[in-house]
This record gives sequence, structure tokens and C-alpha cells, in this order.
Amino acid sequence: MTTSQIHLLSSLSVVDIDGADAAVILHNLTTNEVKLLEAGQGCESFVTDVRGKTLGHFHIYLRESGFRLIGAAGVAEKRQSETFAAHADRYTIREDAVVTIRDDEFVGFLFSSLPSAPHEDPLTWWDGSIGETAGATYRVRWLNDASWMVLIARSDLDAAMASVNEGLTEPLGDEASFHHARTVAGFPWYGIDIDESNLPQEINRDEWTISFTKGCYLGQETVARLDALGQVQKKRVRLSIEGTLPEPGTTLESDGKTVVRLTSVTKLDDQQGLAIGFARRTHFDPGATATCEGCVATVIE
Repeated sequence: MTTSQIHLLSSLSVVDIDGADAAVILHNLTTNEVKLLEAGQGCESFVTDVRGKTLGHFHIYLRESGFRLIGAAGVAEKRQSETFAAHADRYTIREDAVVTIRDDEFVGFLFSSLPSAPHEDPLTWWDGSIGETAGATYRVRWLNDASWMVLIARSDLDAAMASVNEGLTEPLGDEASFHHARTVAGFPWYGIDIDESNLPQEINRDEWTISFTKGCYLGQETVARLDALGQVQKKRVRLSIEGTLPEPGTTLESDGKTVVRLTSVTKLDDQQGLAIGFARRTHFDPGATATCEGCVATVIE
């Protein structure tokens, strides 16, 4: 098995929404155009509430019986899957749609690259395997446009691990190595970088997550208003760090004002790191700088 890195992800949100009206319910709760998906396709989307706040951030795939949502687990006291299930139940009255939380049933093997796999949009999924262990393979954007995850039953983990270990030339990555890799890539993780206080445009993934032409959905008025005004007061940015590596949660200053709050930070070497954070409007643009004790941060994008 040839790959630049494999990460074992044992804590994910995996939610199925099935039934004749699954597309209608999901359309009403998400920012992207899920109704246009064809079998085997997927998209990235936010789940929003009536205020336009982000209750979730998922990759969504169309299956034969409905849709599968895959994303960050969230935090122990507020898992994404549970939040979505409660949210969907609140707005499902007479529709034929059933939400099933499947977090405990699956684990994922995330590949940072699979050169033989196609890179086309939209996101795709297909039947796959780890050795002789059957599963499903999903293209995800967590590390780069060529990252893929094979989702297998948790009960088959030992068999899959044996197959993976046969082909490894470096140690299998764990959750910590995954968060290093996705911070390097600049991908925000729900429960770490994003929570329900954020508006979708603040997360700075409009190109992949928001349709500005789809029909009505919860929170659309807020999203459309921000689009019309063309501005948010804070936005997710990716930063390079030089000097002492600050902890997540650290605030950075410029001219005596707090301008950036870091949410994910990872080390490259003794004097360099990369981070994800939220910047004020004055520091949206690449090249903007801010400081903390012992460090200088520069916005990359």
C-alpha cells in the first residue's frame, strides 16, 4: 500500500438521513445545493439555524436510500451528530425522513493522497476496502483535494489494521497527527475552530459550502444579507508563526489592539509553526502581521 500518510480516525460524526423526503429536509437545513447531487456524489456544507449560525459542518454524500453526513465529532458534551439529529427532528413534522446516528459503528482510515483516484468535483464516494475488509471510500477535503477516507465497521478494525500495517513504511498516524496535517492544510474542524457562534461566511469556505442561488433554508436571510453587504467583522485565516509557538486560544495584537484569536496551532520546527485563527477586518489580507509574547504571526490566506 503506497501513500504519503495514513491517519486512523476513531472519533467522527457519521449520520444517515433516509426516506422519501430526506432531500427536502436536508435542503431546508443546509447552505449547499444538496438536491442537485446525483448518486455517488457529495458536497461540503454548513448546517444552519434560523439565525444563520453554524450548527454543523459536514461532507454530505448521496446514497441509494438517502444521505450520509460525515464530519468532526464535535466535543463530548455537544457532538455534531446529536446536534444535527435534534435539529432535524425539530423541523420534521409529517415528512418521511429518519435520522440515524452511526458514530459508534465506524472508524476511518484517512489517506493524504491516492494518486490513482480522480480529483474531479463534486466530491465522490464509492464502495472500497482495506485489504479484504469491505467499506466505503469518500473523497474529503480535510487535508487537500486529493485526500480520501475509507470508512469501515468498527467491528472490523483489527482485520483492517493488519492489512494497513503490512504496507506501511512509516507509523500509522493518529488523531494528533491528523490535526497537525489538517492545520498545515488550513482546514477548520468543528468543535475546535468552528462552533455555533460562527456565521457561515466567517469560516471563509464560501466557494465549497454555500449556494447563493438555492431555494429557502433556515438562516438564508442572514447568509444572503452578508453576501449583499459583502463583509463580515471576523474571518478565518491561515497564519505562519515565527518564534515561540503560542497555544490555541491565544490572542494576537497589532498597534495595541486584539486582532486575531488562534484556534489551531501546530509546530513545523523549533522556531516556526502554522495556525488557524479568526482575524478582524483589518487583518484579513495576506501579509498582515500581529504579535504575541515571543512570536510574530503573518496571515498567509
